Amino acid sequence: MIRWQVPPRRRIAYVAVLTVMASSMVVTLVLGFRAGGYVLAASLGLAGLVRAMLPPKYCLGLLVRGRGFDVTTTTILAVSIAFLTATVPG
Repeated sequence: MIRWQVPPRRRIAYVAVLTVMASSMVVTLVLGFRAGGYVLAASLGLAGLVRAMLPPKYCLGLLVRGRGFDVTTTTILAVSIAFLTATVPG
C-alpha cells in the first residue's frame, strides 16, 4: 500500500498546472505550433495565478522562491511565450 506524504487535496493545484502543461504538448502535436504555444502560455499563467492566490501549503512544486518572485517570473514567461507564439512565422 502506498502512503502519500502529501494529502491529495493539497496536490490539486500542482496537478492542474501539470495537466494543462502536458496537454499543451498534445495540442501542439494535434493542432499545431500556435495552439500549443497558447496553451503552454495559459498553463504558465495558471501557475502564476495559483501561486498568487493560494497559501504555500497548496502550491507544492510551484513554490520556488518568494511569492512575488514566482508570480512575476511565471507571468513574464507566459506573456513572452504568447508573444513569441503570435509573432513567429509559420
